[in-house]
Amino acid sequence: MNEHLFLSDTGAEILSYTSTVLFVVYLFLQVIKHKAMWNVYIPSCLAAVVTFLDSNTWAFAALNVYYVIMGAIGIRNYRYVAETAGEDTSGKILLKKLPLRDVLIALGLTVVGIPALYFLLSYLNDHTPLLDAVVTTLSIIGTWWLTKSYIQQWWLWIIADVFAIWMNLILVDLGYRDKLPFIVMFVFCIISSFVGLVIWSRRGTYVD
Repeated sequence: MNEHLFLSDTGAEILSYTSTVLFVVYLFLQVIKHKAMWNVYIPSCLAAVVTFLDSNTWAFAALNVYYVIMGAIGIRNYRYVAETAGEDTSGKILLKKLPLRDVLIALGLTVVGIPALYFLLSYLNDHTPLLDAVVTTLSIIGTWWLTKSYIQQWWLWIIADVFAIWMNLILVDLGYRDKLPFIVMFVFCIISSFVGLVIWSRRGTYVD
């Protein structure tokens, strides 16, 4: 049931591989929290927007639009934290403590967002409405926490990426072979999340 909306099979594969390669580069930069990570992240997400729109995976396409916006915010926040740290941070990763308020907001978004997205995506004939809703909701929170430099964001990504692999496996089974690179990408995401946890724990310094 391979029903591309506007891309050819070749075009879809080219965009998928482009997005995946750029995202793997982003993962490396994210782990070491290099400021250039957002500059690679944004074009990767733009390519993903097109390919997931093409395969009727509405929430994940919209999620990547959100990623682009948060990438721009991440650039701004990184500069702000670096300029206001007021200390020598050479070789350190700047972190902020996760406040209870943001934990409660995240819980609220999860409880409300997943069922709301599920019903909306079911109405829009999304191929994987529940998985799309889960991945999208957790990824929105994870990206928000990343821009705030909360180390706990790595655990959210691990959970979201497991569901993302499941979602893309279903899409491949439906005939969208261009989603194969994304499965590999999310495996790399899980590995990098564990590596990121270790590196951020060892090299992190709290600035608030």
